[in-house]
Amino acid sequence: MMRLITMLYGLISYLLGVVALLGLIFFANNHMGIFGIDALLPFNIDTLNGSPMAYPLIVNVALLALFAVQHSVMARPGFKAVLTRVVPDSWERSTYVLATALVSFAVIYYWQPMAGSVWTVENEMARTVITVVFYTGWLITFLATYMLNHFHLFGLQQSFKSNDPDAGAKDFKTPYFYKLVRHPIQTGVFIGMLATPDMTMGRAVLAVGMIAYIFIGLYYEERDLIAEFGDTYRDYKSRVPALLPGLKLKK
Repeated sequence: MMRLITMLYGLISYLLGVVALLGLIFFANNHMGIFGIDALLPFNIDTLNGSPMAYPLIVNVALLALFAVQHSVMARPGFKAVLTRVVPDSWERSTYVLATALVSFAVIYYWQPMAGSVWTVENEMARTVITVVFYTGWLITFLATYMLNHFHLFGLQQSFKSNDPDAGAKDFKTPYFYKLVRHPIQTGVFIGMLATPDMTMGRAVLAVGMIAYIFIGLYYEERDLIAEFGDTYRDYKSRVPALLPGLKLKK
């Protein structure tokens, strides 16, 4: 029975995680109604989704801070050690994915539209090209998860193979995109945050906050990777840039 509960918990967390990620993607570029069902999916970054609040900038920064703290703190080994005293090891990653989904839904629902615009591209061809770049960035993110182990990253492998002691183990490998940059998942997010034909003030706050989180989060992630893989990762880090191919900062 416990194994069935673990599998169900992992599956629900996985599905919510994927839906939340897709929701954030469509939300960020005002594409929630992309399938023509605007009445069911009205949530866009430049429309009021929940209740209006005073000081929208403060609300939005607080939402981004909540996302960053949850995403980063729950990924640290110390937090994982505490969490697995409360839940089984096979639930740890699914719990992280579930928490990320809930925080993402909160960002979508409570986000406050903000007046003003940084840029607006009028030319239809240019708008189309930028939108293609936007979705290409997110496609890079999705593909990068599969190049490692998508179902491990989203906790499904650990849940469905809870009796396998190696189900939660990570291997160090650098396939495809990982030969060009160390963090192609974040590269895709970086592209997606900047590629928009309509950079409103609200969209700019989202972009700045998410990009800032990428750099802060990667600092701690790389520290954990060095602790886990030692000189293997140090050598990889010395040879391969973090986010953009060919952009290797000299010390």
